[in-house]
Amino acid sequence: MLVDELMGWACAAAGHPGMTISLQTQYRRPVPLETPLRVRARVMGTDDRKVFVTGSITTEEDASTVLVEGDGVFLALAPDHARDLFPALRA
Repeated sequence: MLVDELMGWACAAAGHPGMTISLQTQYRRPVPLETPLRVRARVMGTDDRKVFVTGSITTEEDASTVLVEGDGVFLALAPDHARDLFPALRA
C-alpha cells in the first residue's frame, strides 16, 4: 500500500495524476515492525496515457538495503477528472 500510494504521488508530481492499473511488488527482505521506513518512487517514462513508475522501501537507517521493490503502471487522467478525484491537486 505504501509503494502504491507514493507511486501515485510521484505521477501527480510529474504532471500525470492517475489511477493504478497494475502493480508488481517483490519482497526482498523482511520489513521490520516499529522501524522508521523510507519509501521512494520515481516516474520512469510514459507511453500515451500510461505512466511507468518504480518504487522501493528501505529502513531510514539503511537506505542501501532494499526491503521491497515495486513496478507500477498508472493511467493518466484528464485534468478535470483528476481534480475531481484528487481534491488535493487543486492547490
